[in-house]
Amino acid sequence: MSSVKKDYIFYSIVILFAVFFLSMTPQIKITNATFAVGPRSWPYILLTLMFVLGAYGIIKTFIKSKNTKATETIEKEEVGRKVFNISIPMLSLVTVIIYVVLLNFIGFIITTILFLYGISFLLGAKKQVGTIIFSVVTTVVFVVLFSVLLHIPLPRGTGIFRELSLLFY
Repeated sequence: MSSVKKDYIFYSIVILFAVFFLSMTPQIKITNATFAVGPRSWPYILLTLMFVLGAYGIIKTFIKSKNTKATETIEKEEVGRKVFNISIPMLSLVTVIIYVVLLNFIGFIITTILFLYGISFLLGAKKQVGTIIFSVVTTVVFVVLFSVLLHIPLPRGTGIFRELSLLFY
């Protein structure tokens, strides 16, 4: 199966997923209307964004398929990219599994910074300083958004990692 067909299938699944859950979102009961972003509006925002990005992906794939030379070079690059003799998608999956396992032991902050740096490096980021800044800023945004604004507890880790997490949130 060509990469163009795979892209169409993937983005179609993303759109179907978003539409299905957008149709289910009105069933969420609002129990406390004190926050601007409540239990119903948050899924609306994310699922609408997911739908828009899925549609954008289909349009981008259609435009890309018109240019056959670009499609051929992309396929050649995807076939040739391997790290430790393992394909990039498989290595990404292993990285996510390691991230999930270490999350409760090391805590959200350190694990997320290392995960984002590792994934960025794995996906081909060249600038080390930019990747480190991206990892730290993204982690700070998640901590502020979930822990401070939405009061959703994030994993703090155990031992010294827990004490370190208590300094930040």
